[in-house]
Amino acid sequence: MLRRFLFICAVLVIGISCTYDSLEKESDNSDLIIKTGTVCGWCTVNDTLTITRNAIRYVNYTNCNVNKPSVEKTGQINAAELDALLAKLDFDELKKLDLNSSNVSFDGCDDWIYVKKGTENHYIRFTKNDPKLKPIQAFVDQLNAIKTQYSVAK
Repeated sequence: MLRRFLFICAVLVIGISCTYDSLEKESDNSDLIIKTGTVCGWCTVNDTLTITRNAIRYVNYTNCNVNKPSVEKTGQINAAELDALLAKLDFDELKKLDLNSSNVSFDGCDDWIYVKKGTENHYIRFTKNDPKLKPIQAFVDQLNAIKTQYSVAK
């Protein structure tokens, strides 16, 4: 009787650990794409930072020349950095935001964020310091810090 009980317990433990392992693999961020940028009237600023599971790419186009970036930098993002960024992202809160500013139409600037995670994605276009960003402000600030690292001339 004890052997049967131990056998059943062992099967349950193995079954649960296999399920947990497959859940971890599903959330490995292999299909994650985070993009952010700024676009300004008269093409004074037109940049994009793209973050994937392990890579970062920054491009800046000047004078509306979208065929040849004036600045292009690439780098790696390690798992800890990505996890820290994602810890600040509440994807459900991001999806609640319906922002589509158009300051660029009046020679101003708009910032934007696009996040794709699995089959879901969301895009917002906003003015810096928009109070509606409060639920995701820590995420926005972290993205801006990363973008600043890549946008400064070296």
